[in-house]
Amino acid sequence: MVDKTQNWSNNWKSSTNPSKQRKYRDNAPLHVKDKLISANMDNELRDELETRNITVRTGDRAKVMRGDHKGGEGIVNKIDRDTGVVFIKGIEHERQDGSKSQVPIRPSNIQLTALNVDDLTRIEKYDVDDVESIKVEEEELEALEEEEENEMMQRMQDQSETAQEDEEDDSEEEVETEEQEETEDSETDYSEIVSENIGDVKDALNNLEEPDYEAALEAEKAGKNRKTLVEYLENQVEE
Repeated sequence: MVDKTQNWSNNWKSSTNPSKQRKYRDNAPLHVKDKLISANMDNELRDELETRNITVRTGDRAKVMRGDHKGGEGIVNKIDRDTGVVFIKGIEHERQDGSKSQVPIRPSNIQLTALNVDDLTRIEKYDVDDVESIKVEEEELEALEEEEENEMMQRMQDQSETAQEDEEDDSEEEVETEEQEETEDSETDYSEIVSENIGDVKDALNNLEEPDYEAALEAEKAGKNRKTLVEYLENQVEE
C-alpha cells in the first residue's frame, strides 16, 4: 500500500497553489484530517465557547444548512476521514431497489447545534460555564450506541451467513464435480476406443482425465486382442 503521507508537506497549508492545497487535504495524516473535519456552530454554542468552529465528532447533533437535504437534523453517527465527509442519522436517500443509504455531507454544509462532551477534555480549553446547555441529550447518545451495537451484530451475522453459504456452495460444487467425473467414466466406451489403431488408442487413453486401463484391456481382449496393445495396457494396469 502506498503511504500518501510521504507526498505531503505541512508547508502546503499556507500555499496559494490550488494543487498543493488539494494535496495537503488528500494526503494529510489522519491526525491532521481530524482537524480539517470541522463545522460552524449555532449562536448558542458560539456564545458559550466563544468560537465559531469546532472539530466534528460522532455523537454531535448537526443541522444541514445547504444542499438537497437542507433543514434535516440528527446525530452524526459516522465520519469518513479519508474523504472528509460526515453522515447524519436520518439523512438518507432511497435506492431504486427500495433500500436506503446514508447521504455523505461536507462539514461545510452543516451547523452543529449540540456537542458530544462525554470527553470533557474536548472543551476544557474553551472555559465553558454551562456544559449542560451545549451537550447532546443522554437519550440521543444511548440510542446511537444501541444502533451501532445492532449494526455490528447484524454485520457479524451477515458475515457468518455468507461464510456458511460459501461452504455450502463449495460442497455442492465438489459433489457436482464428483458426479460429473463418475458420469464421464460410466459413459466412456472403451470398446470403441480400442477399435482404432494402436497409436490412436494410446492417444485417446492419454487424453482421458482418469483412464480405466483395466476396462480398456478387457475390451481389447474381447475384440482384436493385439499382443502389442495388450502388453502396453497390462503394463499401465500394473503401474
